[in-house]
Amino acid sequence: MKAILFVNEEFEDEAVALAESALYEIAKVYPLPRKPNPVFYLQKDKLEQIKNDNSIEAIIIFDLVKSRQFIGLYREIPYKKVLDKVLLLLEIFALHAGSKEAKLQIELAKLRYELPIIKDMYKKTKITEQQGPLGAGVYGVEAAIRLYLRRIVKIRQELEQLRKVKEEQIKKNDFKKIAIVGYTNAGKTTLFNALTGLRQKVDSSMFTTTSPKRYSIPIKLDGKKEKVLLIDTVGFIRGIPPQIVEAFFVTLSEAKYADILVLVLDASINDSMLIEMLTSSIEVLRELGISGKPMLIVLNKVDLVQKEDVENKIAIVKKISENLYSPIEDIIPVSALKGINLNYLKEKLTHMVWA
Repeated sequence: MKAILFVNEEFEDEAVALAESALYEIAKVYPLPRKPNPVFYLQKDKLEQIKNDNSIEAIIIFDLVKSRQFIGLYREIPYKKVLDKVLLLLEIFALHAGSKEAKLQIELAKLRYELPIIKDMYKKTKITEQQGPLGAGVYGVEAAIRLYLRRIVKIRQELEQLRKVKEEQIKKNDFKKIAIVGYTNAGKTTLFNALTGLRQKVDSSMFTTTSPKRYSIPIKLDGKKEKVLLIDTVGFIRGIPPQIVEAFFVTLSEAKYADILVLVLDASINDSMLIEMLTSSIEVLRELGISGKPMLIVLNKVDLVQKEDVENKIAIVKKISENLYSPIEDIIPVSALKGINLNYLKEKLTHMVWA
């Protein structure tokens, strides 16, 4: 499906990658308006261009769009699909969802996000819409609202039951748990494969992992042998909307019950982006109520970075992370793909397990 993307220049690469992960073909990229139109978000001249371009089937706005702006866009361009940042992320998750909990979480997030839009539509159509079949004073949009609310309640109940079952299973498991966390596309699954010897799906698209993967591995030290559970978790994203965090709590909570965290960062990106991803990842952990767990920071993809640049990035991460999280046990540069420094990483994890 051909789409036009509206995004600020600093996030363009990320937004294009996300859109392509959702199977959209980006035909044109425009900057977000400096001052969004209160009714349509986009400016009228851009809307006219979109109206007259029959090759464009979708408009992606890499920002959070208000419900009244969605309604305005739907009325102006009713035959084209409109997505903002949240809806784009949900489409990506939906493409990869396999488990019942993932599907429920996606549906819940979508319903909660669309409900205010429907409520606003109800306010605007209540006076003019004909009464529906559900009885006097009940309008079609109002019926839709009630259906949304009932479905939301049911999904929350189902997710709560799944959460309780999962927590009980986790508590009964005596294995120590190591959760690999971090920004999407940082190489978490590649590292998981390198540490376990598995061949889980890996590609350059974002959100390849939408359900946690678990695998037990043996840990040996001074003649002692122990098994630990290694968990590959869902990736974070900068400024992840609260609706996504809440809806995917069951999936993301794997990290909450881990004994050790391995935060993976992409060493090949520029320094400002590295700082942004580090900060964003730790903020998401905080939102999940995670603090005080021993953490290793892994700078992945060092095979793509000059040696002197690696040292500089380690210094940057150390300076920033000291003010964001404690305790951080070490910052280790690796290449999960090429196997660089993996033995040292395994040794460090072994000592942390037996600490």
